[in-house]
Amino acid sequence: MPTVMDNIYDSYIINEKLKTGTKYEKLAAIVYKTLAEDDVVIHDLRLRGEGKTAEHQIDVTIEKQDHHQKRIIVECKDYDKVVGISVIRDFYGAIAQIKPDDAIVVSTQGFTKGAVKFAADEKIKLAILREFNEEDWVGKMRRLIFDIRMISMNTPHITSWIIADHPLLDEVNAALGSKAETLQEIDTRTTYFYTEEGHQAEPFQQILQPIFNSFPRTTRQSTKGEYEFDRIRYIKLCGIIVPVRGFEYEFSSRKSIITEVFDQGSKIAVLLYKMLDGTIDTAIFDQQLEKWTFDEDGRVIEK
Repeated sequence: MPTVMDNIYDSYIINEKLKTGTKYEKLAAIVYKTLAEDDVVIHDLRLRGEGKTAEHQIDVTIEKQDHHQKRIIVECKDYDKVVGISVIRDFYGAIAQIKPDDAIVVSTQGFTKGAVKFAADEKIKLAILREFNEEDWVGKMRRLIFDIRMISMNTPHITSWIIADHPLLDEVNAALGSKAETLQEIDTRTTYFYTEEGHQAEPFQQILQPIFNSFPRTTRQSTKGEYEFDRIRYIKLCGIIVPVRGFEYEFSSRKSIITEVFDQGSKIAVLLYKMLDGTIDTAIFDQQLEKWTFDEDGRVIEK
């Protein structure tokens, strides 16, 4: 008779005929792939320990590629009762020969006290993988609404440049003529500072944007001030290279609120995966399960 986990496999992975327990093993493999998509997860792999002749059938093998390769082996039990110490002890025989970096036993119903003690003694991790129930939402985030409040700067104005060479001031004003009091818009990406020799240097945006971003902002009023560069910079006004110490500025600010809603309502929680040590306690959703299948070698791959 099919188990609950068999029916979940048929509904979300593929409806196929497999021997008892295999669908649970394959569901577990997909769950581990979902939890860490960069891992290589393989179902039903035969492994031998180094220098050993005995071969062990491993339900799920996880290969992690972090700073160094890490192997985790998993034993899966779709039982209608808690898993006893004998299962853990038998699995330990494979662990002792293969010597993985980590080993996990996962079941639908949990473990006896004896199984938990033996697993703790031998550093074997225990986990629950079962059907998700409504009461499993307790302590989990189902829907979250949060507001992002931002104070944004409107387009800032440089109202005047602080010219470092006063004798040049009359020459610049004469060149500007009637434009001296006129507000001019420029593209800060294509307008440049210059070297003293008149060679093009950094674009205005590169220098000015971090400066303006550092200014405090207040809504409902104009912000004015004066900024002095850490060194003399050069700009071009009416073809004249002019040294400037800094600038006077003015800008206004606006407040905006962006509301974001994180809602699991459009997804169906199908499975619960929980490590007994408390490190993981998470729902597995229908969209996550439906994303994966297996290649001919048992490797979990994206559909």
